[in-house]
Order: sequence, then structure tokens, then C-alpha cells
Amino acid sequence: MFTKRVLRLFTFVLLCSFAAQFFGIQNVSAAKVCDWAQYVADVSVPDGTTFTAGTPFIKTWRVKNIGSCTWTTAYTFVYFNGDSMGAPASVPLPKKVGPGQTVDISVPMTAPATLGSYRGFWKFLNASGQSFGIGAYASDSLWVDIRSTSQQAVIYDFTADVCSAIWAYDGGAVPCPFKPNMSKYGEITRFASAMLENGQDSGLPTLVTVPQQKFNGYIHGVYPAFRFDPGDHFQAMVGCEYGAVKCNVIFQLQYLTKEGELVTIWKFKEKYDGKLTWVDIDLSRYAYKPEIRLVLTAFGAGSSVGDRAMWVQPKIVRPSAVVASAPIVPTVAMETPTVTPTVTPTSTPVVCIDSAAMLADVNIPDGTTFTPGSVFTKTWRLQNTGTCSWGLDYSLVYAGGEKMNGPASAPMPLVVLPGQSIDLSVNLTAPTIAGMYQGNWMLRNAVGVPFGIGSDAKTPFWVKINVAANTAVASGGYDFVANVCSAKWQNASAVLPCPGADGDARGFVFSLPAPLLESGAVSGSPALLTFPENSSTGYVRGVYPEYFIQNGDHFQLTVSCENNQTGCNVLYEVGYQVGAGPIQPLWVIVDWYDGQAYSVDLDLGYLAGQTVKFVLTTYANGYPAGDRALWVAPRIVNVLPVIAPTTETPTLLP
Repeated sequence: MFTKRVLRLFTFVLLCSFAAQFFGIQNVSAAKVCDWAQYVADVSVPDGTTFTAGTPFIKTWRVKNIGSCTWTTAYTFVYFNGDSMGAPASVPLPKKVGPGQTVDISVPMTAPATLGSYRGFWKFLNASGQSFGIGAYASDSLWVDIRSTSQQAVIYDFTADVCSAIWAYDGGAVPCPFKPNMSKYGEITRFASAMLENGQDSGLPTLVTVPQQKFNGYIHGVYPAFRFDPGDHFQAMVGCEYGAVKCNVIFQLQYLTKEGELVTIWKFKEKYDGKLTWVDIDLSRYAYKPEIRLVLTAFGAGSSVGDRAMWVQPKIVRPSAVVASAPIVPTVAMETPTVTPTVTPTSTPVVCIDSAAMLADVNIPDGTTFTPGSVFTKTWRLQNTGTCSWGLDYSLVYAGGEKMNGPASAPMPLVVLPGQSIDLSVNLTAPTIAGMYQGNWMLRNAVGVPFGIGSDAKTPFWVKINVAANTAVASGGYDFVANVCSAKWQNASAVLPCPGADGDARGFVFSLPAPLLESGAVSGSPALLTFPENSSTGYVRGVYPEYFIQNGDHFQLTVSCENNQTGCNVLYEVGYQVGAGPIQPLWVIVDWYDGQAYSVDLDLGYLAGQTVKFVLTTYANGYPAGDRALWVAPRIVNVLPVIAPTTETPTLLP
């Protein structure tokens, strides 16, 4: 019997092999995909970079060859769709790239003359003219995402005026210009140009700030008083200096009031990872405040040895007048009406324009993490910026990328007049393979013509998610909402009751089963509602019990102001404490009432094997009225190795 089964199996294999050869069927596996790319980093121009209209720039992506074929110089990088921004249709690869190697690909572009947000999509073409890209099926595009703004004048240059600031560490002044014999107290140096951590020359004036050489050392510069106007922006590129491989710092922008209050505007943690971060902060909310003094700070996140933090061309810009470009009117084929002696047209047909503007991600902000196969609803807030009304015969349509099991189209739920906005939703499912995914969507009018956002109404809007490996709660994991009163909650001077009482001026915390987010959406998960002590420097902090970190542990959460709390302006900080040591920052973000929620998925691998206390802090970022801050579903989960499915084979699309 055993011999017969073996013989049958052998015969079946031979027949399958013959069929594969005869019909040209190939057994493709991920390891044998010829042309396949992986996005590594934005070497320059990270998403959301703002340029003055008409400014030329160079976008550079770092991409890895994860296929089995070598990319020769006969391969090209080509414009696919979206906004071309004046770029060439294609650029050749600068060198031969073997499997496992990386390459930096640069494309010259120009910020469009019409103000707005722009996104252009790019792919590769192999020597045979077949397209390929990134993603699970090697079919997704890379992109460049910028904002084109009005002409801007530099009204303050922090680099040129570096020694007008008072530089200090926690024990006294730091000389400016820098004196080598005082380097242990910190350093501030101005360079006409400096080498960025990605290995490129900045080509721009740069400040290198080095914190005091001790654990959690810092250096900060308090600049002269300044009066802001509405529309003023702080702009800079931040990163570590090239070669400073141990660099692990926290950049911070604050302001000092005439009363001596230090208010945080922006905070960002950076490590030596080959990436740069573009900073563009609207200072309009501080307009006309008297005697504001901006403060640039670099903190050591742990030991400060090796921390060399770069501020590339930090400046304040102010918009100036721009001649608006003429609107682009699409050419529409019209039938000429036949006129007879008895029929006289009473009006001339009017051609209207379909266009939209993306106002907000009502939920599922870019980068939200889901477990494989999770079902979710994505909602965009769109404005009708055209001259046509969107009737019930208009629809939301899938326009490329990862479909995520969504419908081909969804009807417009109500009529949207020019100038009005609407929330449009689509039900989706996260893919089953771990990775980053983006699905593109557009609108379609009554005659079947698609349109979207951007100056020419041809750019899709999108949903972009991260699918984690199969997740499971290891050893029960940890739910910070369920264990809210296991933490010790306190303000600057006292321990607080838990749960707290709503309205307690000392600060409070309690849990909500399904709160309303600032976008108006109902959270599908429970949350902590926190309110800092009622002062401009107040905070509320919870120190949780010790937790043992395992390999694969991740910290996940979403933050948002509570709905209708329009005065909300807070700084969220996730920290950790080992033993009786200092609280180390793990993640920070400044949030105000802007209709957005922000999600994060933090890999705790570098803490594996340690027992730590997690610390959740909500700081008032100025006067705390309205600072009702939500921590939605903060938890620790363990990311288990993903098991590749054996029943499906990726199919490469041209």
C-alpha cells in the first residue's frame, strides 16, 4: 500500500511538472521574484516638506534590491502618476545594484506655482520595459509629497545670529563662539555647510549643538525677544552629524515669556539612522504675544557622549505676496446645439469644474498599525473646491495601490455643493502579509470621469497603513487603561486620587469606554482621559508597576484631544524608568485641536530583558483650559514572527 501511494505521488509530480513546462506555468515564490524593490529611507525631502512656489529641489530615495535579479544601468526610474512637479519622465539608475544592495536615486523637481499639497508616484522599469516597485507584490509606487506655499521672506536667521543667543547648560553659560577647553559643558558651532548623517553635504548654513557631556545633559540657546505675525513659520532640517553613530538626542523648540515661563512648542527624538527630519511649525498662534524669546534645545537621551545634533538653516519665514496662477480649466467636448427657427436656446451651456481638497484624515492617520486581516473603516474629510455640485450620481472609487479588499466604488451619500465638505468612508481589510501598504482613491463624476485633489485635480488621496506581524499578547501583555489605578498618578507636588474627579484643578485621570475623538469619530477602544494641573507648567503623570520586556514587545497607542475641546494644546510623553534611575523619554508629541488623531507603534526590542516602569505624562503646553487629552488603547503587545502563507503565491503586476 505504501509503495502504491509513493508511486501515485511521483506520477502526480511528473504530470504537474510536464504541465508547467507545456503551458508555461511558473512556480513563483518571494525569494525568486526577479525585480523587487524595498523602500529604505527618504534621503532628502521627507513627506510634508514645504517649499516656496517655483523652488527647484532634488528628491532622493534610498531603495534596496530585494529581488533575485541585478539592476543594471539599463534600468530606469520613471514617473508613474500624480503630480510630476516638472520632473523628467525618467532617470537612469546611477550604478549597477545587485540583490541585497541599496542605491540612492535622485530626481530634480520644482515646487508647483499653484499653492497646495502635491504627491507624485514613481516606479522602476527593467531593461525589458516591465514596471515594478515596492510592497508585497512589487507593484506599489514610491512617492514624493510636498506642500507648495506662497513666497516667503526669511525674517530671522538663527544661524547668522547664533551668538546673539544666551547658550547654557544646567550649571551655567556655554561660550559662543565655542571654546575647546570648555567642551565638556557643551558646544555650539556654526558651519557654512556640514555633512548630514546620510553622507550628503547640507549645502546650507548649519548649527551643530552638543549637550553637556553627562547623562541626560543638554544645551540650549535663548534668542532675543521677537514679535510674530500670523503666517510666520519656524523651519529647519534636523538630524545627527555624519559619523556621530552614537548620536541619540531630543530636539526641542520652546519659547520664554517675559514672566519667565518656558513653553514647549515642538519636541522630537532623533537617533543616527541615516534619515533627516523636516520641521515646519506654524507660529500663528503666538502672533502678537509680547516679548517671546525662542529657545533651541538639544537633550542627550541617556549618555550625551557622541551626541552632535544638527539644525540645518533654522529660520523664521513670513509669507509675501504671490501672483495667483490662473485656474486650469479642463477641455470638455460639447455637442453644438442645433438651432431651428422655432427653437431658440434660452441659455448657453456652462461647463463646470470638478475638483476636491483633502481636509483631514478623520480616522486611520498615515502609518496606523493593524494586525493581519483586521477589518477597519477609513474616513476622509473632503471639500468640494470645484464649481460643480457633487450629486448622488457621483461616487468614491478605488484608483490603484493596495485595494485592501475594498469595493470598486461607493456612492456619494448626499449632495455636496461647491465650498461644502463631506466625510466619505470605505470599509477595508488589512492584508495578511506584514508590511507597509497604500491604497489610492479618487472621486468620479456623473459621466464617469475620475477626479481628485491637487492643482489639476488628478492626484488621488490615500489610506496608508502598517500591517504588523501576527500579534499576540505575550504573558497577558499589558493594558494601561484596564490597569489605570495600578499606576501612581501625581502632579508636580502631590499624589492624585485614581480615578480622579472631573474638573479637579490639581489634574485628574479616569477611563472612558468609547470617547469621542477631536475628529468627531467615536473611538472603538477605551481610553484614558487626562487633564494636567491647572497651570501653564502643569502636568499629570502616571508611573505604572514594573514590567518585564521580552523580544518582540511593542508599545502601541493613539492620542487625540477630546471632542469639542478647541483650546486643547498638550504635550504627550511616553517614558520609562529602570529601577530608581531617571525617567527616559521614549516618545513625545505636541498636539493641539486640529481634527487629527496620531498613532504610534514603538518597538521595545532595545529594552528586552529589562524590567522597567512605564510613565505616561500629559503636559500643559501653555494655559491648560481645554487640555482634555485622550490616550486611546495604550498597550504592550508582542509581535510574533510572521508565518508566510503557503496557499497563495504573489503575482507581479506590470
